[in-house]
Amino acid sequence: MDIKALENSLKRQVISPVYLFYGDETYLRDRYLERFKSLVPEEYRDFNMDIVDGRDTVLGAIVNMAETLPFLTERRLVIVKNADFFKAKRKPQKKGAHNDEEKDMGEEKPDSSEEVLIRYLENPIDSTCLIFCTDSVDRKRKIYKRIEKNGQVVQFAQLKGRELTEWIRRTAGKLGKSVELAAAAGLVTAVGNNLRQLHNELEKLTCYSEGSVITAADVEIMVSKTAELSIFDLVDAVGERNYSKAIKLAREMVFLGEPVIRILYMVARQCRLLLQAKSLLETGVSAKETAGLMQVHPYVAQKCIGQARNFTSGELKSALEKILDSDASIKGGKQEAELALELLIIALCEKK
Repeated sequence: MDIKALENSLKRQVISPVYLFYGDETYLRDRYLERFKSLVPEEYRDFNMDIVDGRDTVLGAIVNMAETLPFLTERRLVIVKNADFFKAKRKPQKKGAHNDEEKDMGEEKPDSSEEVLIRYLENPIDSTCLIFCTDSVDRKRKIYKRIEKNGQVVQFAQLKGRELTEWIRRTAGKLGKSVELAAAAGLVTAVGNNLRQLHNELEKLTCYSEGSVITAADVEIMVSKTAELSIFDLVDAVGERNYSKAIKLAREMVFLGEPVIRILYMVARQCRLLLQAKSLLETGVSAKETAGLMQVHPYVAQKCIGQARNFTSGELKSALEKILDSDASIKGGKQEAELALELLIIALCEKK
């Protein structure tokens, strides 16, 4: 089940007895947990809702909570946060036929403590909604397969590209505003895909912008220029072959405490994007299709298309090799980090 399917099931009030929520997007997950809490009337929550930490709660206790019948309401809700028992187990390497036999089975043998929960998952009680939350899972685990069979598994992955843009637009719409495409791109550039922080910035922009539309100018004025944004400015300057601007931005980044190695990583990422954009353009792909194939925001793809025209494919491949050499020189102690970065920028921006 994906997030859209989860949304539709909630609208239709179709509730599964067991859910497994996993992934890095905790903001969306927490918002849906609040939706599930609303299934239990507030005045009865003390009797019908349990929220526990899976790291310090035995599985038998979780089953007891789930098996308890609701009191004065139709449904109980049990939320287990940090359900690390869905993650892959770390086992020491062993030799022998018995170990090979376990590998061939393709499924880890559960601990005795997990068997109690697995038995419950084979026939969960309809009057209880049991939700497990974790950041990652091992799909080979028997405990995972039981939920997949008798409940719902929902992945909360971080939003990217068009999904992220649509989320920004929907969120702004709920706040009574629309958002320019360039404004949405500026927000993502400044904040990244942290939905919690994006929501906070949208609330501020809603109060600031006078009209019904949040513009790119509004974003530039209101949203703090973070280290991430400065990195994008830097790689843009490299893409434009403006070495004086790029070096100035690089010095600002270092002054703000940004590691030189991270700056190198971002410059390398930009060069790879430019090489990808150039390759797509040379094969006749339209600018509109480029964003989808590159899996980046349309605004970012448009900038890459423009910058890619400043380089040949050979120059971009050479740039990646130079970045790798600079990285090795810094890590090997052959060059001082800031000097290596500035020399690299000059080399990348140089026109031959």
